[in-house]
Amino acid sequence: MPYTIGTLGTRTSSAGNPITTSVTVATGETVLCVSLHVVGATNRAGGSLTWGTDTLTQANSTQKAAASPEGSAELWYLLNPSAGTQTLTIPNSGALTIRYQTIAAKCASGGRSTFLAGWGTNGTSTNPSAGTQAIAEGEAFLIATVFSGATTWAPSARTGTQIHDTDDGAFGGGAQYLIQNTPVPAGQAMSWTFGTSDDWGAVAAAFGTIPPLSFNNYLAVAVGDGMGTTDRV
Repeated sequence: MPYTIGTLGTRTSSAGNPITTSVTVATGETVLCVSLHVVGATNRAGGSLTWGTDTLTQANSTQKAAASPEGSAELWYLLNPSAGTQTLTIPNSGALTIRYQTIAAKCASGGRSTFLAGWGTNGTSTNPSAGTQAIAEGEAFLIATVFSGATTWAPSARTGTQIHDTDDGAFGGGAQYLIQNTPVPAGQAMSWTFGTSDDWGAVAAAFGTIPPLSFNNYLAVAVGDGMGTTDRV
């Protein structure tokens, strides 16, 4: 059974330090992701995100254009969280304006999520892309987020399924996901079709599935010197 998308939080803006919000993980959700779009040329500071007592992991480095960036993109994740409601804390010691959103997904019933890869890139051009990553496993969940300095962010297409595309006025951003049912050894891109050239930074991550445990137990019985046999219990 392939991945399915889980709970999508509302994209929210804050300049608090820290930013805190209540986030509920539903029963069966096996990965919690947080997309951050940080406004300004300075990177967010203050450290890792937390959900309750759990610390999230950054999927890839913060991505922003090398020249005159208007903002940056970050992607964080937590594998196999316990169902329930906890406080998501986003450190923000520079008191920057941050647009954030939570995205959850669930793998096959009884399975667990595992991190496969994180990747990202940046530039000043049309058609932002997080780049391409080989996916060796089937039953994978891919997510990507992009910050764009475009004054009218309105992509006409994207690789996967839209989570959101939001024009914030002087800049904007989007997020998307893709569910893979077969390996993509040649590499899977996560990109947006957008004809206006502007600065951008994009990050993506892929998550695989650890299937439920299946035991085949055997009893070994010695029947003589140098000989043995096994029977399934």
